[in-house]
Amino acid sequence: MPGRGQAFTMNVLVTGTSTGFGHLTARSLAQRGHRVFATMRNSDGRNREPAAALRAIEGIEVLELDVTSDASVDTALASALRAAGHLDAVINNAGQATVGLSETITPDQLLALLNINLVGMQRVNRAVLPSMRERRSGLIVHVSSSLGRWVMPIVGLYAATKFAVEALAETYRYDLKPTGVDVAIVQPGAYPTELGSANPVGADQDRAKGYGQLAGALEAFQQRAKASRTAQNAPNPQQVADAIVALVETPQGQRPPRVVVDASNSPFTPQLNEAHAQAQRQLLQAVGMAALAD
Repeated sequence: MPGRGQAFTMNVLVTGTSTGFGHLTARSLAQRGHRVFATMRNSDGRNREPAAALRAIEGIEVLELDVTSDASVDTALASALRAAGHLDAVINNAGQATVGLSETITPDQLLALLNINLVGMQRVNRAVLPSMRERRSGLIVHVSSSLGRWVMPIVGLYAATKFAVEALAETYRYDLKPTGVDVAIVQPGAYPTELGSANPVGADQDRAKGYGQLAGALEAFQQRAKASRTAQNAPNPQQVADAIVALVETPQGQRPPRVVVDASNSPFTPQLNEAHAQAQRQLLQAVGMAALAD
């Protein structure tokens, strides 16, 4: 790790660092000697304590960034670029999960969820890509989920946003291959983070009454999420941070398209990834773009 006044290995910006994977990733990158721009909302308000904890770590600068605001994203990225000269990697981690039977989640709630989980990534990508393309170097990581591949009740609309993240990130990987900028997706399984235990719920819960045995599914989900945070054998979310650090430190051009991080070693996400990859290779070949396939 570099001492004061010494050069950092890479300049990395991470979104959503107040809690969970983002907080752990920022700390882990700094411990590995990288310069980190840890971004979050309300860094001087509601999130002042996690912001202060990150500021106390050598190599971390906390920036205010709200992924739902064009101006906030542009200001934060411009500040990081002025300070560091360039960014070697951007970790799109900021996200939210609204839960409940799909009908109970209002259109406004879904729009807000998409604005954070999907459009926010697009804002960040557009803000950083001109400088990365100019340097013909860089990495953009999109933190997705195993729920970007398969679905179940209560988390269906959250999964829909992560399916969209998968499509956005994979398209960027194809688009950017000629530019030298790498794109990768991280697919965490179930980990006990704040995202999994304190989610907004569908605002129209009266509509759940006509769903028979699923009428109490939301409460059961919340109880499982709460129990998972205190279970002695709960998986360690540091595993996800470590996987992101490994991607950052992998040489340019050698980063895989997707990294599954699942302590349960469930076969479902890898199986779906492989089936999808095979179909994509065939599709790209059929339209004359086989060189873009992984």
